[in-house]
Amino acid sequence: MRDITINDILKMLLAHIKLIIIVSVVLALGAYIYADNFIQKSYSASTMICIKTSGIYYNTELDEDDRISSNSIGSSENLAENLSTMFQYATEISAVRPAGYSVSIAPVNETNFMRITVVGADSKVCADTANAVRNITPTVVDKYISDGEAILFGSPAVPSARHTSPDATRYALFGFIAGLIISILISIILEVIDTTIKSSDDLYKMYDIPVFAEIVDFDTEGGVKRK
Repeated sequence: MRDITINDILKMLLAHIKLIIIVSVVLALGAYIYADNFIQKSYSASTMICIKTSGIYYNTELDEDDRISSNSIGSSENLAENLSTMFQYATEISAVRPAGYSVSIAPVNETNFMRITVVGADSKVCADTANAVRNITPTVVDKYISDGEAILFGSPAVPSARHTSPDATRYALFGFIAGLIISILISIILEVIDTTIKSSDDLYKMYDIPVFAEIVDFDTEGGVKRK
């Protein structure tokens, strides 16, 4: 087995450049096709509401640990956090959420604006669910918040033609990187197990014997062959 230097590795990579390119491109293409055709696609839809309130408390129907007094509201950050918690516990919100779909209601930049986002396998169901949550929010706010009012802000959610996951381009990138690594390893293994002598340098590396001369073979058709 010959010792391999960095220079040898670089030469070997150039010698196997076609293999490296083909394997990398094939794996990238395969990963893209797999992600685009065989992985369940997820869609999302979102809409917004605005909460106007001078004080907040949780209805007694919620657990004791989930109630909060109005004097603990000192900033929009606290308000947003408490509103998010309230919506998570509200049974009215859970009632309109289809099985297998996730609903999140989160503050926008620590303001009183709340973004309703629904993620699932069908874009129309996502949009319909987001709008259902949006429309029921005034009832929930009126039930759980004192002196509060929910304002339907912006446009209703609409179905999206583009899925949010999986990202086929990212899969293709990972496939290309994997193909690059695999093909380089294959090229190195082929070089290591190759015991043929290609040049006088190979003789010197294998047997530590210097080569002083080479015999030219003129019988090779179309060229010159060295022995």
